[in-house]
Amino acid sequence: MSMIRSRRFIDVLSGLLFIILAALIIWVAIPLGVQEPKRVKFVALSPSYYPRLVTYCLLALGVLLFLRSVLFPSAASSIQEAIPQSPSRSYMLLPVTVVLFALYWFLELLGFVLAPAIAIVALLLLAGERSVPAIVLIASLLPFGLYLFFTQVANIPIPGGILDPILLKLQAS
Repeated sequence: MSMIRSRRFIDVLSGLLFIILAALIIWVAIPLGVQEPKRVKFVALSPSYYPRLVTYCLLALGVLLFLRSVLFPSAASSIQEAIPQSPSRSYMLLPVTVVLFALYWFLELLGFVLAPAIAIVALLLLAGERSVPAIVLIASLLPFGLYLFFTQVANIPIPGGILDPILLKLQAS
């Protein structure tokens, strides 16, 4: 019973923290940190569109988590019983944080294709993935596909970093 109460408390607190974080991002961080042009032809091309979209998703998840834990407190116990207990993965927090900070620091130099590809490889290995074909496919297709989408479909320039000469040649052909 104590486990259920502590789980419910953690869910309520997590939901509230997600809601507060999303509100701060929407009403403080985005207005202060994103420069909006006066006129944008398509809303999806606005520099604040994708940060707002992701933040509204975070807000919705926070609201859902909060409401579920307040309105349906027994749901936590049924979910807890349905999920097999595994050893704590808290030891993964430090390596994942290091990978994310490395991604941040090397993003400008390596660009938006190579840096995320390296980070994806590291994160997949940390998650326990050992299939080399899966790692190579995900780490190469995901960043390159996103790069192509933003540069070719949305017409948003994405820095290629050290791969710029190669990426520009591929786009030209």
